[in-house]
Amino acid sequence: MTTERQFIRDLQAQFPTLHPVKIGIGDDGAVLDVSADSQQVIVTDLLLDGVHFDLNVTSPFLAGRKAVAVNLSDLAAMGCRPTAAFVSLAVSQARLHASPDFLRDLYRGIQQMTEEFQFSLAGGDTNSWSGPFAINVCLTGVPFSGRPFLRTGAQPGDAIFVTGPLGGSLQAGRHLTFMPRLHISEWLSRNVEVQAMMDLSDGLSIDLHRMMEASRTSAEIFTSMIPIHADVPAEWSADKRLAAALSDGEDFELLFTVSESAAATLQVAAIDAAVSLFQIGRVATGSGVRLIDLSGNNRSMDVTGWQHGL
Repeated sequence: MTTERQFIRDLQAQFPTLHPVKIGIGDDGAVLDVSADSQQVIVTDLLLDGVHFDLNVTSPFLAGRKAVAVNLSDLAAMGCRPTAAFVSLAVSQARLHASPDFLRDLYRGIQQMTEEFQFSLAGGDTNSWSGPFAINVCLTGVPFSGRPFLRTGAQPGDAIFVTGPLGGSLQAGRHLTFMPRLHISEWLSRNVEVQAMMDLSDGLSIDLHRMMEASRTSAEIFTSMIPIHADVPAEWSADKRLAAALSDGEDFELLFTVSESAAATLQVAAIDAAVSLFQIGRVATGSGVRLIDLSGNNRSMDVTGWQHGL
């Protein structure tokens, strides 16, 4: 058995990118050169009953909504607005017989997202089988500004930000109802030169390691600056609450870096625009991620969070 992270590395080595693909495997989405001065971004995610939601307790509406929302979060991470969705389903006949309105309710959840962010459901496929429900969504998008944001651009000295508090999403059910940070992504694209960006789906710990690895840099994170969500129980110890913020995953906030010189003016502009931003650390040379506490003690941050075993 290998991890999803290592499997992706192996695929990158096996499948080099060819024109018109500009960016292939390894980022939040693929980037295609459409013409000399325009690009298209494509993202996709497969969600499974029993893994990403539980249809015994989750409504079809929320399952459909989440399936689209996680892809919108990937587009937000790349600084793109959505243009079209393609939805493919595998659903059991037993579920359709037990819940005749299942597909109607599922597509109502999808429709909430298409209407909220003004893009089209443009196609897909539906199959029946005897296994658990599965839904795959593919979205196309175009950059808000001149270029998509990538994971690979972080530079030593950059300030590291997140767009909201972290932890407790799964237990609270927030992973089913979160709002993709497309509006913040658009605001950032208009107001600052983003060096690197991705969304936080598997946990700050593993996702920050992924960004630093892609950028060939390291990070120093200040534990006192990590915003912890109110969904993480206040009665837990400080260490346990920090671990939840680092590792719970499914927060779907944005993680990004900007130059040190841009950080201060960005924070002022964000306050004026009522945009939520939290600076949590800085990019450094070398590799890995280190946690620094209020006393200045530092330790290596373990790679924790969600990974599929393959």
